[in-house]
Amino acid sequence: MRGEVSRLAELRQERARAFRKEVLPYLRYMGQSGFPSFLSLLFIASAIGYVQLIRHLPADFPIVPVGVIALTPLLAWSPLRTYLFPADIVFIMPREAEMGEYLSKSLRGSFFKTGWLAAAVFMLYMPIYLQGDANIPAWLLAIGLLLVKGGNMAGACQERRMAWSGIRRISRLLRWTLTALAVAAWLTALWWQAAAFMVLCGLLAWLCCSLPKKQRLNWERLIHEETMTRKRYYAFFGMFIDVPVLAPSVSRRPYLDWIIPRIRYAHSQTFVFLYGASLIRSELGGILVRILLLGGLVCYMAADSQNLAGWAAVFAYVLTGLVYGLQLSGLRAVHCHSVWKHVYPLPEEKQIEQLLRVDRAALIAGLLLLWLPAALPLLIGGLFAPPLAALAAAFLYAATRPARLRRKLRVEADED
Repeated sequence: MRGEVSRLAELRQERARAFRKEVLPYLRYMGQSGFPSFLSLLFIASAIGYVQLIRHLPADFPIVPVGVIALTPLLAWSPLRTYLFPADIVFIMPREAEMGEYLSKSLRGSFFKTGWLAAAVFMLYMPIYLQGDANIPAWLLAIGLLLVKGGNMAGACQERRMAWSGIRRISRLLRWTLTALAVAAWLTALWWQAAAFMVLCGLLAWLCCSLPKKQRLNWERLIHEETMTRKRYYAFFGMFIDVPVLAPSVSRRPYLDWIIPRIRYAHSQTFVFLYGASLIRSELGGILVRILLLGGLVCYMAADSQNLAGWAAVFAYVLTGLVYGLQLSGLRAVHCHSVWKHVYPLPEEKQIEQLLRVDRAALIAGLLLLWLPAALPLLIGGLFAPPLAALAAAFLYAATRPARLRRKLRVEADED
């Protein structure tokens, strides 16, 4: 029996090595694309801005809200790489009782990977926290937040066992809310008060997790999470090189679905409809929505603080806009392996032009939505030059992008 359990653990290691070997070529293509250079420039610019911030921290800087916003996602986020496939329901599920070591390796790997990321953000936040009314020493705060992280890992494991997806989503929302409240308590209260409040939050989360019906091991949920993780990897690598397409997932987004019926039913709109629907209902659309939400929050905070006379908000806006545009360029690879674009009686040039129309509309809409939180606080505060400069940069980017994207599409078409 012990040998069989070890064999399952070895199987996980083999699958992890196979996945790393699978993505290694795409990492090389990413390195050749200039993206690491862009990240280096971003790191240098961010480091300069960070040093300036901690040296000249404004008296009204929202230290606690920034800490809650920065730390909560990293403490509550509890992914799990299991490397499971749909076929495992047939071949491994009968040995469910032997999966303990297999899953414990996944849990340890997830805890350490997300823990290091949370530790990095914690270290960056400490110089800001210590300039405020710090009631708790840094080492004791680190221990408290480490316990919060451990509680989230345990809560996420219980959520994966829940039989009903609706209950699971409610439980996750409650867990994230309690995490934010616990982090706020550790940043504002005395250590014993924060510890007592954290224990109460943990008991409440445990009580809520113990009520719903659970499975011993929710195989479908674990396989779904693994599939979505792989799709996100491929969606990222698809910005640099053509990658194999996994089975597409379709998500209904009522807040965007109203756009699709407004596309005119005509021969000239065939690929506008195809790429528009793909953008709205695919994982790519969800990624873009999350970029807009997070980027809009960052832009608003930079604009509201009016750091560097408003130019910090312009920097955040330009950076988020570039990330948004880079991710949007993955739309060209959504149907690269599909036969449907060859079935439609339209020449290749028409396909490219209609794809560019969807790309241009999505880019302009995203840049305008980002501009509002970056500009309105500055305009209200009487700063007009930074918002106008940001708007000019957005229009320049939107005007020059179609030509560059058209050349890239033609090069890819010639290579095919």
